[in-house]
Amino acid sequence: MLTTKRFASAIGAVAMSFAMMSAAYADVLVDRGLPSDNLNLNTANRSNVAWTDAGYQRGDYWVEGDTFTNTTGATWNINTIRIWTVGPTGTVSLIGGLSSGSPGSLTSISSTYTATPTTYPGGASYTTTSGATRSLTQIDFAVNLTLGAGQTYMFFLDGTGGDYVIPFMSASNAALSGTPQQGADDLLWEAHMVGGSAISVDSFTSLGNGWDKASDFNVQVLGTAVPEPGSMALLALGLLGGAVARRRKS
Repeated sequence: MLTTKRFASAIGAVAMSFAMMSAAYADVLVDRGLPSDNLNLNTANRSNVAWTDAGYQRGDYWVEGDTFTNTTGATWNINTIRIWTVGPTGTVSLIGGLSSGSPGSLTSISSTYTATPTTYPGGASYTTTSGATRSLTQIDFAVNLTLGAGQTYMFFLDGTGGDYVIPFMSASNAALSGTPQQGADDLLWEAHMVGGSAISVDSFTSLGNGWDKASDFNVQVLGTAVPEPGSMALLALGLLGGAVARRRKS
């Protein structure tokens, strides 16, 4: 016979196992990765571009970024935000916060990351319009964020070591990219940082502001959907039912 105490303990064990499995297998919430088509062209069909802010002054500067939205019907635990840098990349960090918050609610959310040299799909590196070749680096930031259904999150790259202090971040025109550009809206974002805090944020388009078309920063967001309490209990009961059934005598 399964007593109440043993029953509760078993549910707890199953729930813990479910949580461990969820942490081990991250899913992609947002896929707006590197482009694969129309790369490095000196024509109007070019898809890839990279942006940073050239007006860096210590203690008073701008950081570039973008947004992504949880378009699922579930809350997500996000453990990785992946972006790509172009050219020299020193030490980087990620600033972020809900788009519904005030600029002052933006905080440093990660300085823990893995940097991996990479290329575009097919093996190409980044080539500037003048013909210079630049390296691509995949940056996987480790984060611990919870994003509710329908919520939008803002992220900005900070750091050192780029041509203009903060490294260039990879972006592309969604229509020409040839890869899923989930959530692309042809807008970029920037935050004005003074004394380590954001005092303002605003969006803009690169169309007519440095390029001949609009673009979005490339980003992939990984994590796991949080199961509803009721569904977890049903899963636990189902697994327990199977365990009890295996113990029955014929």
